[in-house]
Amino acid sequence: SAVIPLYNEAQSLEELCSRLTRTLATLTERFELIFVDDGSTDSSFAVLQSLHQRDSRVKAIRFRRNFGKSTALSAGFKKAKGSIIVTLDADLQDLPEEIPTLLNRLEQGYDLVSGWKKKRKDSPIRKIASRLFNRVTAFFTGVRLHDFNCGLKCYRRELVDELALYGELHRYIPAIANWKGFRVGEVKVGHHPRKHGESKFGSERYLRGLFDLLTVIMLTKYPEKPLHFFGLLGTILSLSGLAINLYMAILRISGKWISNRPLLLL
Repeated sequence: SAVIPLYNEAQSLEELCSRLTRTLATLTERFELIFVDDGSTDSSFAVLQSLHQRDSRVKAIRFRRNFGKSTALSAGFKKAKGSIIVTLDADLQDLPEEIPTLLNRLEQGYDLVSGWKKKRKDSPIRKIASRLFNRVTAFFTGVRLHDFNCGLKCYRRELVDELALYGELHRYIPAIANWKGFRVGEVKVGHHPRKHGESKFGSERYLRGLFDLLTVIMLTKYPEKPLHFFGLLGTILSLSGLAINLYMAILRISGKWISNRPLLLL
């Protein structure tokens, strides 16, 4: 099963469907393409209807409004029937022709294989932001991948059945999978410049991503021992407050006024 979330990608769908069909047909006779229209306001769903009429293997889910990529992926996973699920973005920057490369890697004993867009065809700012995001995520989660957020991924059915995605958690699927005990791998893939339209992600996603990283850390490292996280933070703050109180007490005993000092309020 191929699961493709999309939002306002009408111009890309014909070519994407054609290339996906050609690629998967070389691998198996039984496959399906599940497009999840995440509340598009253009003609994306009309194009998907036309593609379905020509080929029943093309299926579509339509959301009433934009719910986000995590929700779209979750809906696609629930409908997918395959024992192996491939995901990719609908903007043609992920290359369908790379799917056999991911499958070959999966057969080496992995449960999830993520693409690594080593040579990204993005703006310098997005490249820098992506590099920073990946390094911070790798540091805090302990999963040594170069590209957590690559849309091109390959999963075994057992892993997908255990995923619960919401918010921006799709960016951290490898970390969640690793925490659940699945084997996670990575393989270099090509990356193509965007052909049509523009990116649907704004700068606000970085702030949301930060909060979701904290969520992932709590889910993976402190699910049964939350006090180890909050206790450490509370201890640091308490000791800081105690040190300030002792210092202020010494000043007061020495005959100095402390009520006019900002440190007292702190």
